[in-house]
Amino acid sequence: MGSTPSWPVYLRRAETMIGKAKDFLGEVKVEVKKVTWPSRKDAMGGTLVVVVVVVIVSIFLGIVDTLLSKMVEALISG
Repeated sequence: MGSTPSWPVYLRRAETMIGKAKDFLGEVKVEVKKVTWPSRKDAMGGTLVVVVVVVIVSIFLGIVDTLLSKMVEALISG
């Protein structure tokens, strides 16, 4: 009737995979405890820097885009 493995083989594979997942998550938990997390002040300062840089770059790119659009439009219209 075919060469499908019996159910116990499937169960053993599932148990093995579940065991490996549990081991992995246990190791993750141990490693997360070793992390030195930034203080709220440091996190907020870093976030502020990122937001300011994103705003500056977006304004710059908007200006460049507008200038290039006008240049292309001038070239096309003659």
